[in-house]
Amino acid sequence: MNRLEGRTAVVTGSGQGIGRAIALGLAREGASVVIAEINQETGLAAQEEIRQGGQKALAVNVDVSREDSVRSMVERCLAEFGRVDILVNNAGIYLVSSVEEMAEENWDRVIRTNLVGAFLCSRAVVPEFLKQGGGRIINISSSIGFYGARNGAHYAATKAGLIGFTKALALELALHNITVNAICPGLTDTAQPRGHRTEEEMYAKANVIAMRRIGQPGDHVGPAVFLASDAARFVTGQTILVDGGGVTG
Repeated sequence: MNRLEGRTAVVTGSGQGIGRAIALGLAREGASVVIAEINQETGLAAQEEIRQGGQKALAVNVDVSREDSVRSMVERCLAEFGRVDILVNNAGIYLVSSVEEMAEENWDRVIRTNLVGAFLCSRAVVPEFLKQGGGRIINISSSIGFYGARNGAHYAATKAGLIGFTKALALELALHNITVNAICPGLTDTAQPRGHRTEEEMYAKANVIAMRRIGQPGDHVGPAVFLASDAARFVTGQTILVDGGGVTG
């Protein structure tokens, strides 16, 4: 199916993990995809993978925490594809630290990347959405936004903040055919959680998840494609937990 034929999607942090899986999934549905990535090497690799599949992609080096970088990224998108229809705010970092030991600069870095970045990217595309008569914003939050994370207060704060941002922005844009929704992955097998969990700890979590497994990046593609498509045209301000039924014990 080509549910997104003729549309252009920007996916931040899409050189690896969940972002890459979503970018590939949107491309398979016919969208042209901007790989907005701070890591140029992984961004170019994702671009090449999409192009080898016969779809259009453009890797753009961007730091979502900087307004000038975000503005330049949107300009590159418009120059290449002429429009932007879908924004997936996926870029995020997790720096392990207790609150007691956390450096203020690390708190600020996580907030600026995970939360301010989503604000800057959303603000940058909304004028284009308004000109075009509609658009889709999908914020990648986390189940951690609901229950917190030991040694990750800054990360939890940003993910809870994204849920509130989603609801508020959805109300602002509802009359303009622009939907804003959030996807909250549970523990997913990507490089990020592996940076602060052992292999044993990762898979021990499967025993307390209802479906008895941790998530895979591809598990988040279906919800993203749905929210980006016309099938979700009357869905806005919502938060979808994609966590295998959640922690049961």
